[in-house]
Amino acid sequence: MARQRINPSIYLLGSLSLIGHSSQAANVELTPYVGTELTFTDNVNRTKSDKQSSLITALEAGVGATVQGSRGYIGLDYDLSYLYYDNADRSDKFYQSLDFYAFKGLGRSGFQVDASASIENIATDIATDANADVISGDTIESNQAEVGLSYRTNPLSTMDLRSRVYTRVIDNEDEIGNYTGWGGNVTYANGRAVKDAFWLLSVSYDFRDGKDDGASTELSRISEILGLQTIGGFAPFLRLNYENYNGVTDSPENEIFNWGVGTRYFWDRYSYLDVSYNFSEDDVNSDFWAGSLNLSPNDKTRFYVQYDKRLRGDAYTVEIRNRSRRWTNTLTYEETPDSYERERFVEGGRIDELYLRKEARWLSELELRRTRYSFSLYQIDRETLESLSDLTDDDSRGVELDVNHRLSRALSGHIGYGYERYEFTYVSEGKDSDDYHTFSLDATYAFRPELVTKTGVKYYNRSSSNSLKDYDETRLFFDVRVEF
Repeated sequence: MARQRINPSIYLLGSLSLIGHSSQAANVELTPYVGTELTFTDNVNRTKSDKQSSLITALEAGVGATVQGSRGYIGLDYDLSYLYYDNADRSDKFYQSLDFYAFKGLGRSGFQVDASASIENIATDIATDANADVISGDTIESNQAEVGLSYRTNPLSTMDLRSRVYTRVIDNEDEIGNYTGWGGNVTYANGRAVKDAFWLLSVSYDFRDGKDDGASTELSRISEILGLQTIGGFAPFLRLNYENYNGVTDSPENEIFNWGVGTRYFWDRYSYLDVSYNFSEDDVNSDFWAGSLNLSPNDKTRFYVQYDKRLRGDAYTVEIRNRSRRWTNTLTYEETPDSYERERFVEGGRIDELYLRKEARWLSELELRRTRYSFSLYQIDRETLESLSDLTDDDSRGVELDVNHRLSRALSGHIGYGYERYEFTYVSEGKDSDDYHTFSLDATYAFRPELVTKTGVKYYNRSSSNSLKDYDETRLFFDVRVEF
């Protein structure tokens, strides 16, 4: 029985109704386009030896749209492309991509409906080739759709209540990692009008039911803090934390519960230091100290760091953010349990297994009059919770630097460099690693606002612990696009 694909028009037509009667005053921008791209590659199959060159012709068409209405918005980018290879060893193929998001406020009730959908081509297996794309092949089409209903009160009153429920469908071309799911979250905090107390209750739930093997994961968390608020002094508080993870793992210790007492010192309403001693009521952690520091001198700067205990012991959360007129820096670190992450699938691992994801990111952007500099750095460590498969851990880290310079109103240039390293730990084979380098240089020229050309060169290099997987590839490309 053939599987039904996500039809982008369903989400476009369905979400147009979110704008409702106010669509008469909506601001609509619709930009269809057609184009063609010629790409020459000296190693179309990305092999170490016996390299084969090819000229690929891509026929492209698509549409971009935005609809801005009363308390509503729709954003859509949909692209179609047909790739023709002059090389008889490769089959011509059709691709599509979609990025769609919409929301609509339901009057002045505080409720809002949202919907999103995406179609993207991702690497079939990041251990085979993490840099795979539609030209090199080794990709699969991944479809995602989600619908949600949210609610929020006025935070200037005595309480700030935010909640959302959602349902989600993931459908992958190779049927690995397909699931349906639903969940919700609630955050209940004191509003700004409250002067003598503070509280924060956070509840979240996420359920994912696998389609291919029937395995499911269930993630629940409750955290709460309640204290007396004495701005400019010490404030005592009580806190509790509960987490429960059910899914594919042979570990029986997936539930934790602890509570504690502490004190918080306020420098002002938004800057504080707190320390607490917590009593563990589970078999995972012993009693422990926890604390956090939050500095928010203005709305452009925040420094937040927290130490706590979670399922695997020590847990940290970090957010450092600073924004000036031209320069923005954001650094984050977070530890979260997860499963069914298709973008990081590795043969030998179980995509439905529960794992702990530790992710650190730093993004820095400098915007000058004609030039924009962008620098990003990341590290992601995924540790399975008592793995039942051959793959136990996979880690990656990378850096990316982009420089965009506008030489004139019609001509702009770009130079970029990227590096990524992947490390995989297997029970049977030990560790494997791959290093990827990417260089790009291109220029864009607009003959008219509706006629744009882009030309450039890209270089890819892979160095693997398995030398048979090494490759390097150079691409030259020329693209012409006409908008209507």
